[in-house]
Amino acid sequence: MAKKLKGVVQINDLPDSILIHILSFLSTKVAARTSILSSRWRNLFTLVPNLNFELVEEYPSWWKGRKSLNSSTINSFRCFVDRVLFFHDTIDLDKFLLKFRLKGGKTVDSSSAYRWISGALERLVLNVPEDIHFPNLKTLHLKSVKFFDDNSVKSLFSNSSSLEDVVIEKCSFKYVQSFSISHPWLKSLAIIHSCDSSHCWLVIDTPYLSDFKYIGHVVAGFSLKNQESLVSADIQFLFEDKDLQADARHATSIFRQIYNVRSLVMSPYSLELLSSSEPLPAFPTLVELEIPYNKVEQLNSMDNGLEALLPHCPELENLAFPQDVLKSLPEEVPSCLLFKVKVIEISNFKYGRDCNRKAKFILENGGALEKLTILTSDVGREYKLKISQVLFAYPRKSKECFILIV
Repeated sequence: MAKKLKGVVQINDLPDSILIHILSFLSTKVAARTSILSSRWRNLFTLVPNLNFELVEEYPSWWKGRKSLNSSTINSFRCFVDRVLFFHDTIDLDKFLLKFRLKGGKTVDSSSAYRWISGALERLVLNVPEDIHFPNLKTLHLKSVKFFDDNSVKSLFSNSSSLEDVVIEKCSFKYVQSFSISHPWLKSLAIIHSCDSSHCWLVIDTPYLSDFKYIGHVVAGFSLKNQESLVSADIQFLFEDKDLQADARHATSIFRQIYNVRSLVMSPYSLELLSSSEPLPAFPTLVELEIPYNKVEQLNSMDNGLEALLPHCPELENLAFPQDVLKSLPEEVPSCLLFKVKVIEISNFKYGRDCNRKAKFILENGGALEKLTILTSDVGREYKLKISQVLFAYPRKSKECFILIV
């Protein structure tokens, strides 16, 4: 065994953090080779935050001494990348490089490339430099990406001048205080199931945005500017066991800023938050309202439901909702039900006095109603027949009303 020189620090005496930092300057292929040095080095390369994979044929075709890459070499490269990504333990990636340039029609199959990029994006912290531009990019779909900071978000959108359609799905806002999207031409924006976002402000300034979707937990604040072009919105807040009043205050602010939409989708929890606010925002141009039925989501003991919102939607024509969200019958019939609503769909309908009363109220007051669809909740043919017998016996204000029971 070699003697240790006095006053000299050998590389094996260094802490893991320094060794990993040293390995980060090497290519992934070279870093992986260090795993054979000793048991101490076996797994260090799997903690390196930089991954670099290159398979390049640089030799011109006329050079007789060139070494052409054969299918076996390409297959070995593919297996190597798969193994490294499988054993790589770093939660966050700082850098991911994948480069292959092959000649003579040889390729790395696209399914492998897609798998590698998807795996890297799940751990990549996205940092877009200010001098990087994507002038022709029109559609952007980011999934499982961690944003580096506020500036990385701003740079991404300000440097993509032609963007029209953006989807941000399952991305982490952990390092972002203000998720700001300012873009003059963006038409469609969806933010779906973001994580680590409760501390974050969502700031959107998009004068041509026509379609907006937000599905996730309530964030610290919402600021939507220049939304005159907005036509449809899908706001589905997910239930979180925390301060309901704070959630309601933040959630209501977004509805007040999209008051001019013609089509609106909201989750039952979104309705719960909205109906608990005073005063409720008005939706003077709303024509379509949908509240999807979710048998997993349980409503809290809210005092008001859909009956509180309907008087604020005077132009409503199409309405779809689970019967649970109509907590009680309105004391005064909403004007939209008397004169405007043409199509109603009630889901999770059960045979019983409560549901029957709700259907009766709609049939007796729906002056413009053309179609009432009843979606029953796991009931057999016998109960559907009983429901139909009860409903068909009720008087209808609209003679044109057709009842469909499914």
